[in-house]
Amino acid sequence: MSDREQYFRKFPLIPYNGVPSINILRRVDFNNSVKNFFTAFYSFNIQSGERIETIAHDYYEDVDLDWLIYHANDIVDPYFGVPLDYQDFEEFLKSKYGSVDRSKTIVVTYRSNHEDDNSIIPVLGSNGYNNLPGARKKYWEPVYNAETLAGYERKSEDIYISTNRIISFSLATNLDTPLTAGENVIASNGAKATVASCTADYLVLKHINGDWSTATSNFSLTGKDSNITATVDYTTYTLIRHVIPEAEQIYFSQYSAYDFELDLNEKKRDISLVDGIYAEDINIQLDKLMK
Repeated sequence: MSDREQYFRKFPLIPYNGVPSINILRRVDFNNSVKNFFTAFYSFNIQSGERIETIAHDYYEDVDLDWLIYHANDIVDPYFGVPLDYQDFEEFLKSKYGSVDRSKTIVVTYRSNHEDDNSIIPVLGSNGYNNLPGARKKYWEPVYNAETLAGYERKSEDIYISTNRIISFSLATNLDTPLTAGENVIASNGAKATVASCTADYLVLKHINGDWSTATSNFSLTGKDSNITATVDYTTYTLIRHVIPEAEQIYFSQYSAYDFELDLNEKKRDISLVDGIYAEDINIQLDKLMK
């Protein structure tokens, strides 16, 4: 009998809809006990194409000890709880968002863009730290050369904000079918945004990209999902709120659904492996916990 089969046989049975079923909720007690008992955890980064089974084989010399890796890392879903390879990741995006390209156009939130800014600004000068507006200084931290202040670099801090700003318009012509909340729209001048809400005669937009405020005549916009075209009354433009203060918007970029899912997938690569010398002890401990 494989270790995996032995493992599942150790869980107690409970009635579920009249059928004896494995009580997998006991895994919580087991996970906590493993973490409290073991001090020898090793960091491991799952490379593209690696599977938990192959890691178990290479590290523990037993493919059936894959369950030890799953439980030591609180991985409940053996498919989506581990990093997907490139092809599976693309298929996941297609199933959730319709296409990979569409996932890149859906704005989830705004995130500080420090990863794209490798500049070091001087202390003094027109472009120096001391000349920055006060609200911008918090995004920078000092860089030292030996004991000398060499300048300032962007703080490596991920900051997430729901949107950059929110605007609204009255519609010049009532819509029979409103635009869909959450869909992207593009204006006739090329400006882009996302629908926050829409009624027959009123439109609220978020995730603002481009110029929406300087039109001198009514203009149209079209929903990318619904393909509905609306004409807005340019005189009713209203800035409801700068969610990100205007002076600070330079430090944030749109964070797409693609970016969000990719970051989640990459974070799953960092796991911990329990020292193999404890494998037998875990089996014994599991027996005791399940009694």
